[in-house]
Amino acid sequence: MHKFFAVILTLVLILSMTASAFSAPVELIYTYWGSPLERDAQAKMCRDFEKAYQDIFPGIKIKDIYIPSNYDEKINAMVAAGEPPHVAQLGEALALEWAEKGILLDILPLIKEDKDPSVKIENRLSMTWYWYDKGKKTIGTNLAPEVMVLWYNKELFDKAGVPYPTSDPNAWTWDKFLDTAIKLTVDRNGRHPGDQGFDPSNIDVYGVAFGTWWAAILPFIWSNGGDICDSEGKRPLINQPASVEAIQKLADLMLKHHVAPTPTQMQAFPALSVALQTKKVAMYVDGQWALLDLGQMGKEGRIKLGVAPLPKLRKPVCLELGAPNVMFAASAQKHLKESWEFYKWTTDSEKVISLVRGGLWMPLQKWYYTDPKYREKWLDPDVHPKEYKPAVIDYLLKYGRRAPSYYLRNWGKISDIMYQELSNVWLGKISAKTACDSIATKIKPLLTGRYDR
Repeated sequence: MHKFFAVILTLVLILSMTASAFSAPVELIYTYWGSPLERDAQAKMCRDFEKAYQDIFPGIKIKDIYIPSNYDEKINAMVAAGEPPHVAQLGEALALEWAEKGILLDILPLIKEDKDPSVKIENRLSMTWYWYDKGKKTIGTNLAPEVMVLWYNKELFDKAGVPYPTSDPNAWTWDKFLDTAIKLTVDRNGRHPGDQGFDPSNIDVYGVAFGTWWAAILPFIWSNGGDICDSEGKRPLINQPASVEAIQKLADLMLKHHVAPTPTQMQAFPALSVALQTKKVAMYVDGQWALLDLGQMGKEGRIKLGVAPLPKLRKPVCLELGAPNVMFAASAQKHLKESWEFYKWTTDSEKVISLVRGGLWMPLQKWYYTDPKYREKWLDPDVHPKEYKPAVIDYLLKYGRRAPSYYLRNWGKISDIMYQELSNVWLGKISAKTACDSIATKIKPLLTGRYDR
């Protein structure tokens, strides 16, 4: 009898081992967006993970899906079909809403159980965390922290005999910025704004350009002492004098001073990075992420690149933003260990240092900013301009302020209303005051508080 049970047990073990040996390797789905260079960089990140984890998860595969347009629409379709990715970049407007609904995974328990220092709350820049349920849960951090800065082409400054922008945010005032933009703006006859005979309808080089989405506008509102709403996210402030004045000053760059193209004029431009490289624009406001393309141009000798903080109106403010990397609950829980290790990989700057050195991302872990040894690991002198540390790193650490996309309810709808209402300001059809009054009225019912309080 004992021999019979021994034989049965042996057979069970053999069958178990055989099933394990022939089980299909795990395939995780990862979705992301970005430029073609970002696509290549993130695909390489996935291949590096597969190679590094073959011994731990034999046969592990990352099915990386690049979605360059209509991202939210396509992710919505995947979720609706019951086939969400395991790990994904996700737009801020959806992230916390889906977290509350349980579509995304609260990773705080995983963080508490894990000894890896790279993922610990205290070791990442505090402003990069996405908290909800009154700060009791988190979906994690950005894929990387990002800031809005001013990129410029040094060759145009040299040609015009104009000093480069200072890296000191306190000294880089709005008046100095405007004077610089005027000196760098040239019509087809070589005249500048204010010169006799200057032709604003035939400008060859614009002094500055900026996008009209919220991240390009909000730093100037903050710098002037204004805001979209109060700190509790319940009362509109966008129509208060400080906010209105900042928006009108930006519109005046296009319509009064003629140093910046209107959105209509920008439609004839290539990408802003290309416009900077081809000397159609001398300076432009964009995120740090633009360095991936600009840095490559610099390495190839196609641009003499510089970077500066944004000019201040009343006080320096550095807007910090970034879409989160998240884990989808339904799919990640099926392969939790593999999904968690891949999530950590994508947000561990040591593991993706090539993407950081290439200019796509900034590091999440604090020691990359405070320890000179670690700064040297990620600042590539062939990519990062020599003024990058004071103009970007110090700017972030001293004056960084997290975007409302990290905490404000109904942020997607609020930012859409801002974009739509301000579009007529940039075209000169209405004043900033008229637009801001309309924004305040429309967003008031949407201001229902914060996710983290």
